[in-house]
Amino acid sequence: MSFVHGSATAVLVNEVLVSSEVSGWSLGWNRQMSEVTTIGQIAGNAGANFVPGLQSGTMGLRGPQQADPTTGLTAEIQQAIGVDNSFIATCLPDGATVGKPAMFMVGDPTDYAVDASVADAVGMTFTAQADESVDMGYVLAPLQAYTVDSLTGVAVDRGASPLTPTTRGLAAVVHVTAFSGFSGVLVKVQHSPDNSAWSALATFTNITAIGRERISVPTGTTVNRYLRASVDVTGTGSVTLLVAAAPR
Repeated sequence: MSFVHGSATAVLVNEVLVSSEVSGWSLGWNRQMSEVTTIGQIAGNAGANFVPGLQSGTMGLRGPQQADPTTGLTAEIQQAIGVDNSFIATCLPDGATVGKPAMFMVGDPTDYAVDASVADAVGMTFTAQADESVDMGYVLAPLQAYTVDSLTGVAVDRGASPLTPTTRGLAAVVHVTAFSGFSGVLVKVQHSPDNSAWSALATFTNITAIGRERISVPTGTTVNRYLRASVDVTGTGSVTLLVAAAPR
């Protein structure tokens, strides 16, 4: 069994890698449970009964307050305040290589505080509320520059279990931190039952600039055991991006 030091983690917000601007983060998932306990339970099966309800989640960031409010995390926070669904964040507990865990959400800022004292650097804390929930999945395309068509690394094997395949849908996110030259970049999430025959599962909007997007595959769509990302470029240039996906 191995563990991960906090310094190995990474955080992306919209089109910015903000790891160098935060000293800590938290990302939490929760689900509302509705009690349906009745008095007429069969002997030997007593106890409270619950029905799962709506999912939700929250994200917290803390760290030094950047002096320039027009760039980086500070700018992303300020631009997202009061704008619905404009804050997409992905936290990587063990780095940004293929197969590593990825937790991501789309939501809205709820709290932003700046704290200053004469003895310390100016600090900030930030909280955002997820619109749906926090999705927990895997890195499919590592954060790096792509200059040609790419099938990004070894496929992620979700393992043989009752959840593979699943028909509960999937969420995916792309963060584009740099873009130049190309007339377009098409990024897809692909899946396979056997790591041999592949088909497209989800397709992001054609990329023509830095930015971010979260997409979802509805419940009822089969998501197979193996997942990978494809990057299809048009023209000559360079794009730096990360793709993560979370089967539900």
